[in-house]
Amino acid sequence: MLVLDLCHFLAGPYATLALADLGADVVKVEDPEHPDEARNVGPCFREQSVYFESLNWGKRSLAIRLSTEEGRETLLALVGNADVVLDNYKPGVMAKLGLDHDSLSVVNPRIVSCSLSGFGSTGPEAKRPGYDYTIQARTGVMSLTGEPGAAPGKAGISYVDHSGGLAAALAVSAALVERDRTGRGRHVDLGLYDVQMSMLTYIAAWNLNGGYTPARQPSGSHPSIVPAQTFETSDGHVSLFIGNDPMWQRFCGAVDRPGVMDLPAYRTNTGRAENRPVLVSALQALFLESSSQHWVNLLSSAHVPCEEVKSIDDALADPQAAARSLVVSSVDSRGTEFLHTRGPVPLDATIAGRPAPILGADSREVLIDAGLSGELVDDLIARGVVIDGLARV
Repeated sequence: MLVLDLCHFLAGPYATLALADLGADVVKVEDPEHPDEARNVGPCFREQSVYFESLNWGKRSLAIRLSTEEGRETLLALVGNADVVLDNYKPGVMAKLGLDHDSLSVVNPRIVSCSLSGFGSTGPEAKRPGYDYTIQARTGVMSLTGEPGAAPGKAGISYVDHSGGLAAALAVSAALVERDRTGRGRHVDLGLYDVQMSMLTYIAAWNLNGGYTPARQPSGSHPSIVPAQTFETSDGHVSLFIGNDPMWQRFCGAVDRPGVMDLPAYRTNTGRAENRPVLVSALQALFLESSSQHWVNLLSSAHVPCEEVKSIDDALADPQAAARSLVVSSVDSRGTEFLHTRGPVPLDATIAGRPAPILGADSREVLIDAGLSGELVDDLIARGVVIDGLARV
């Protein structure tokens, strides 16, 4: 399956990274005058952005001047053999380039195209730029993040972009299944805003049906499940989640504090929620008595979910991460190794070893694979319509 990736920054490239994980041949298409801006986001490693490397390994690169008619026609020649075209430009840009779905489907009626923008292509905000930070604010997520009384915060990673990318990969996969049934491709119009609003799920339903207005909770506590939050320990913090009443009973048995934790008022979640301040205070005093690892070991043995709040250093060195091969390496032609996390759905184990490409590194190969003659490709390169990145190394 050939995927033409006309994406930049995070959400779109993460979508095509997931498709590469599923076995697709992903060709990152960039105009050399306006390449992916992520290439310039620091810090850099082996002369490439770490940010760019982490999102574009496993892909090939085609550098082509899309603003020229000849560049557009050359790309359309690839579309004839492609399965998917995915972009995350603002609505209207692909049409301006003559690469909107109607134009693509003339060349290849089976093509599946997906546009992943901030707010989608319809509605009063369609042309408004949208990034992870601003979408978290617009959808109310920042109002829920952080401590009460403090400034609203954002999630520690760009999860709006990541989840938007996964949603795009899922939508493309569904459209490909539909194509196998109908014989025709289709266009998918997706907004990061749409995905994040969908992810409000139970919070939205509670508000819409019960009038509940959520607010920031201390220590990241759950609004209705108690206890479900972080607690300070003698040497750090743990995250505890008591999801049901039998789990609470196992917790009480493990900590063995009769007359303190196993009170009748705490036997049900309703009772624990009604007595939240007193219970949480008692729990906090308890957790301060020992180390994070002590509590993780004790409660895990009782099948109670409890994890140490780890640093990124410790998370990447976790034996479970090693057992699941979550940290992998790519080695370039010079033998330089680049370590990174693998993709979310690893079906093709070979792509993890392929580093992110330099701009235009595969231009010649991609065009010849598409059926263009070597003479024509040489001419396009000589006239600057296509950039051969390897010739510049």
